[in-house]
This record gives sequence, C-alpha cells and structure tokens, in this order.
Amino acid sequence: MKTQLLAVAAAAAAGGAVTGYLVAPSPGDAAARPAAAPLVTGTLHAALNMPAGDRAKAAALGYDLFDVDPDAGDLAALPKGGRALLWVGNTTCGDFQQNSASAFADTVKRFAGDDRVYGWYLSDEPNPDQCPGIAGKLRQRADIVHRYAPGQKAFASLTDWPMGPLKPSETHLDLIGLDPYPCRSGHDGCDLNAIDTMVGQATRAGFSTKMIVPVFQTFGQSCSDGEKNWRLPAAGEMKAILARWDRLVPRPAFDISYSWGRQDAWACPALADADGSGGNPDLQAVMKKHNLRRTGPGVPERDPAPAPSPTATTGSCPEPAKQ
Repeated sequence: MKTQLLAVAAAAAAGGAVTGYLVAPSPGDAAARPAAAPLVTGTLHAALNMPAGDRAKAAALGYDLFDVDPDAGDLAALPKGGRALLWVGNTTCGDFQQNSASAFADTVKRFAGDDRVYGWYLSDEPNPDQCPGIAGKLRQRADIVHRYAPGQKAFASLTDWPMGPLKPSETHLDLIGLDPYPCRSGHDGCDLNAIDTMVGQATRAGFSTKMIVPVFQTFGQSCSDGEKNWRLPAAGEMKAILARWDRLVPRPAFDISYSWGRQDAWACPALADADGSGGNPDLQAVMKKHNLRRTGPGVPERDPAPAPSPTATTGSCPEPAKQ
C-alpha cells in the first residue's frame, strides 16, 4: 500500500495485473506462548494516513485502531479505548524503520507489556520477486514479536505480487492486509471481482480467511497531483464493497480504510473529505454504520494526553496497489 504509485501504475499497465492492503495462531516457532495482550473477540477498525488531531473525530465514527509510531507520546494520546498498530516496517524493498534485528527487539521489548498495543505493522507490500530475503526478514521480526510480546500481532499488508514466497510457514505472520481497489477512473461501477481475485490468491498461498484483513477503498484521485487512476466510490458502491468483503471474510480481526487523510500525489479526495459536503459522497456515514455494528473491545479507558502536532503519522500511508 505504500508502494510508489508511478511504479505500481507502470507495472500494472505492463502486466495487466488485477488488483491489489485471529486470529489464527502463528505458524512460527512451535513453543506455546501465553497471551499477554487482551483477547480481541470483535472486529477493530483502522483508517490510515490520519493526522493525530483527527483521531477523536475518527473514533466517533467507530475507528478504534490507530496507525502510529512506536512512541510513548503517541500511545498516550490515543482516544479512550483506542488500540495501536505500530508502524515499524519497510515498503516493498526499502529499509525497515529499525534496520537491525537487535534494534527492533529493543523496540518490541519497550512496548511488550502495553495493553494499548494491538500489533506491529512489519511491512507494506513486500515484493518477493524484487526483494531477495524479504520473507526471512519478516519471519525474523515476526518471531521477535512472538517471543517478546506474546499476544501482540505480526502484520504485513500484501498486494497482488506473488504471495506464495510469503506464505505463513515462511513469514510467521499472524495477519495480512489485502488491498484490492475496485473503483477506477473512467469506469462505470466498481469491479468487485477484484476483491474475490485477491482473496483467492491469498488463500491459494496458504493464508486462511481468519488471517485476512480487508482494506477498503475510501479514496479517489480527482484532485491528486499524481496519477488519476482511481475514483472515490459513491455511497452505494461503498456499501457493495463492504458487502462483498463481508461475504468473503465475514469476521476479520480488523479492517482498514485507505485513506483517511489526503496524500497530494496519491489520495485526493479521501475519507476525511467524504462527509457529504462539497459534492463528495457521505462515506463517513457508511463507514460509521459498518464500524459500529462490528466493533471489538478496546482497552480500559484512559484520559488521553494532548495530541501530538496535527500532522499525518509517519506510519503506513498506503498508495493504491496494482489494478
């Protein structure tokens, strides 16, 4: 989801690719591990690329999982009951935020006992064809999470690059995001079969449906500075996208809306704009209804600290995947 859009669009055009970003136990090391984090029995909801100052508004719409850096201040500023998905990843073939295993282990140890931490966002659209050894790097980091923070989840978001080399036995991931974006510019309707295609690709690679995290298209590109390949879904189209995901992955651990905030080159308008004003559909109302009927339990409520500067997090900012 974070892949540079120009490269993605070029690859899609060249290859004609079809789209693409729990609670199954990790198939990693076989030792039994006690769960330290609270058990989540419902579906959590994340919206990526969110400024800290928008979290309270998003929480009122039922968003309760927030993509933040591994920073004590960010955790303290979460809305009451909010959980954190800590961004520590790489993008495609890029460097990890903590590039050495020892540095990553130290980071995990710092937050291992914090019940606000739901999991660790290890990678965004890793490409095993172009990134030799990426499966091993993911496995190493997933095993560190399982060793030092039992109960917290090891997560990566995949797209329609080959998934077989990233299968659970190779990466030890707990959860994977899938990011088919079905609503393209210049097309009537949205290609919901793109969702089926990517879910099928993941299951053939060995990922169970319990491991799949749906990524919903809540962005367009009509006002972006870059490509114009995708358009904002209409409210009825958004409902159809949610219904298709409900049929294929009926009880995910969490789901993701991309994108909450604008990205000049990749996502404009976005969900923050889609409130029914300015000619935009009211996708916020659609997502609120979806979120509030399927919300999982949070953590014991705390009064949040003052929010950090209202800029977008440096965590996952997924760009549209290949169509």
